[in-house]
Parts: sequence; C-alpha cells; structure tokens
Amino acid sequence: MKTTTLLSTVGVSLLLSVQAAALPLVVTGFEYPGSPTTARIQNGSPAVNANVYAGGFLTDAGGNSFTSWCVDIFQHTHFGQTVNDYALTDGATALGAGRADALGRLATQSLASVSNAASSGAFQLAIWEIVNETSGNPYSLTSGNFRTSSVSNGSLALAQGWLDNLGSLNQYAVSVWRSGSRQDLAMFDRVTVPEAGSLTLLGLGLVAAGLARRRRAP
Repeated sequence: MKTTTLLSTVGVSLLLSVQAAALPLVVTGFEYPGSPTTARIQNGSPAVNANVYAGGFLTDAGGNSFTSWCVDIFQHTHFGQTVNDYALTDGATALGAGRADALGRLATQSLASVSNAASSGAFQLAIWEIVNETSGNPYSLTSGNFRTSSVSNGSLALAQGWLDNLGSLNQYAVSVWRSGSRQDLAMFDRVTVPEAGSLTLLGLGLVAAGLARRRRAP
C-alpha cells in the first residue's frame, strides 16, 4: 500500500439482491475536494498501517453519477481511471447483514449532515470502523481492531460522536460495487416507507375496486 492511499451514495433499485453484470466505473475525485481529511489508519487483522485520505468519492458507473464510499482499505482507488470489472451487489451479501444494517443506521443518523470535507471525512471514518471492527467490540476509532490517529480537521471527534449515538432506526439500503482490482465502494439509497395514512387509503381503494368489480359482474 502506498504511503498515502485514496480511500473513501447512488440511486439503485431496492429490489437488487444479486450481483449485476460488470460495468465500467470511474472515480473522478472527492465530493468535497478542498482539504480532504487525512488520517493514519491501523487495522489489526488483516494488517494495515497507512496514511490515507478520507471522504466521499464522485463516481460514475454506466453514465450514472453518484457519491460512493470506500469499504475496502486493502486496495487502491485511482482518480480518472475507468475500471471494467466492477459489479453491484447488495450490502448484506458483500459485508454481512449486521454490518449492512449498522451502515444503514449510520446513514439514517448522519448522512444528511455531510456538507463539507470534514464531515465527509468523518462519515468515511465511521464507515471504516463499522466495516473493520471485530464483532463484539464497541465502535471506537482509537481502540480495537480498527484504529485511527493523526486525523485532520476535527473529523475524528465528529465520527466518534456519530458512532457513540448510533440509533436503531434504519432508513437506508446499502449496496456495494465490488472489484477484484480496486477498492470496493458502498452507496446508500434512502428507503421510502409509505405513511400509515397512505396505507389505509390504499387499502380502502383496493376494497372499493373489488366491490365495483363485483357489482359489474353478471
């Protein structure tokens, strides 16, 4: 791994449950390029010790543009290079159901707060902690299997605050672009759940439609 490695959401169908055909994907740069967060990351197993940049990536796949986030600290991402072996899969398959749920809860709580390089870096740090921390350990960016230090622009404290207050509500589906040659990249889709009143109206409408059909029947 290089001394400084580029590490780091998109509308896809919520019906996605199996790996899609490979598509060309290109990461064009950071979503917030001004002074991106820098940090030193250490992972116990598998072992990683590197200085990195952290933040969301501007990404294009098959003509669709979105923000992606790194869930793979073991490979590189190179800006401006088209990669042809990316395929899309659901988060539970790629990362495990528990991690995918925790990432959805993180996005529900914090994604709307990402508005600059510091908060983008914080969101990325929190993602790495969730993906790489050993099961049963608390989400701590300074201890455990995954650790960070020397973090710029206040991102560490912000990310740890989000992790410390991670709620149970999950309104986001997570999908992962997987590649054998580049970093795997996550994206987040907000799940729209009909309000209770809408469901009631829908039910009444179906009942009315059924009654109307029966009245017309000979």
